Amino acid sequence: MTTVDIVGGGIAGLTLAATLRRPDWDVVLHEQGPRRDEPAVGTAFGLWPAAMTALDRIGLANTIRSLGVHVSKASFRDTQNRILTALPEQDVVMVARTTLHRALRDALPDRTQWRNARVWDPHTLSGEVIVGADGVHSAVRRSHWGDRSTARSRPVTIIRGVIDHDLSRGEVTEYWGDGQLFGITPVTRDRTNWFTAIPRRVFTSIGEGLTHLAHNTQHFPEQVQNTIAAARPEHTLINGVHVSRTLTTTVHRNVVLIGDAAHAMTPNLGRGACESIVDAVELGELLNQHQPTEALRRYRTRRLISPQMMRIASGILMNMALSQGHRAGARNRVIRALGRPLTTGGADGA
Repeated sequence: MTTVDIVGGGIAGLTLAATLRRPDWDVVLHEQGPRRDEPAVGTAFGLWPAAMTALDRIGLANTIRSLGVHVSKASFRDTQNRILTALPEQDVVMVARTTLHRALRDALPDRTQWRNARVWDPHTLSGEVIVGADGVHSAVRRSHWGDRSTARSRPVTIIRGVIDHDLSRGEVTEYWGDGQLFGITPVTRDRTNWFTAIPRRVFTSIGEGLTHLAHNTQHFPEQVQNTIAAARPEHTLINGVHVSRTLTTTVHRNVVLIGDAAHAMTPNLGRGACESIVDAVELGELLNQHQPTEALRRYRTRRLISPQMMRIASGILMNMALSQGHRAGARNRVIRALGRPLTTGGADGA
């Protein structure tokens, strides 16, 4: 009997477990339990067409679409509400991360074994395939790729939350200021997902963070100020940003990394969850069709370059968005002059 040990019960791990369909294999999902702060907040993921196509291949796209909100319009604007660039219309589904997590867990085959415990030492796992789906601070990555492979911190603070009003107008809007960005998206038909990124700053409480935002967004459009005014500490999160270091391979013998464990990125392209889903479905389908050694050999080449390029591009976009002083003005002039669509930020619930 072949055993697949999946370390991590987040989006990547759940999607992989939902994809694996070999009745002669044991699938063991190791998860220490949900984060206590997330269920009360429910910030949004933006699922782009590639992720929805992957979910369609495992029969979940229609379910997720029914639980989310379709968004086709997105734009970047300056703090005077002038358009920097508008994106071509695309089929993006905004869905609360808690809702997506629940839908994926409901889709797990009955034979999936859930072990509610943290894996401290991945070397103790005996499965023929060991999958590191345990996020940016992956224990699997550290144990098999070494301490030098661990994620690095970016000098940025993210504040994000949800309010019980629809202030998004059904669109994704991101405002770029001087050293700060602020984004607004729908998350349900009557709730708004919002996010901001600022140079690294430590707050003693979430309330202090919201007070800081209220003071420092007074020059932003009314939509932003109304959003901050409606924000409440119990529906707000503050965190730093960590990104993965470049890997030359995400497969080491019988161990494979997927999702943030492989390519954690800044949230500016809104593709972190999407890449996790595509990773998981691709790996799951290969394992359904081939024996482990061959499946991992094929996965090694299929899902290395694309997500790493996305990770690099996301970091470049964050640097642009947080430009300060004369660089911020030059950035706005260049974007307007180019008149070309960029890839939206914040659709990952940043």
